[in-house]
Amino acid sequence: MASVVQICNMALTRIGQSQLITSLDEQSLAAELCTLHYADARDFVLRDFDWPFAEARVFLSDIGSPPVNWSFRYRYPTDCLKARRIAIPGNENPTADQRTPYKVVHAAGGRAIITNQQEAELVYTVRVEDTTYFDPMFVSALAWRLGSELAIGLQVRPENFNAAQQQYMFVLGQAQAVALAEAEQLPLPESEFITARN
Repeated sequence: MASVVQICNMALTRIGQSQLITSLDEQSLAAELCTLHYADARDFVLRDFDWPFAEARVFLSDIGSPPVNWSFRYRYPTDCLKARRIAIPGNENPTADQRTPYKVVHAAGGRAIITNQQEAELVYTVRVEDTTYFDPMFVSALAWRLGSELAIGLQVRPENFNAAQQQYMFVLGQAQAVALAEAEQLPLPESEFITARN
């Protein structure tokens, strides 16, 4: 799998840069910009799509004192980049109207999740820093996203910046199609109307 430096070099070549880096610690503008932008670009791409390799689940810790109109207030996981949904027991593929309402709010010492779900299990995007876990499409998307960030600081041609942004969106679309093809969804529960007819 690609290392951080390799991903940075992919980003540099994609915006037309021939001068590559050998380390993030080297004394060059490219290395300084990679150090500045890499982590934010990585987290941006992780948040921008529900990458299967970055899915995690945890039963949330109740911290009490929920606000009015909510039954529970839970601690937001420290490694969570994006809350995807509150899991529904027995329904892994809920429709939009079946999903459990929740909200991310500010709390003392961090963020919190408020919901009416007792013993809530959160499905979320975890911050993955180890590049050996990265999906190849994620690496490609990250290189394009990082390239668009580096393009401004390196003053590359505007068409290279635009191409990096367009290619990033294209790779995200491909990743969505692959993710759907690689997952076998549980069947949707039959509606009450259908079960009443049987």
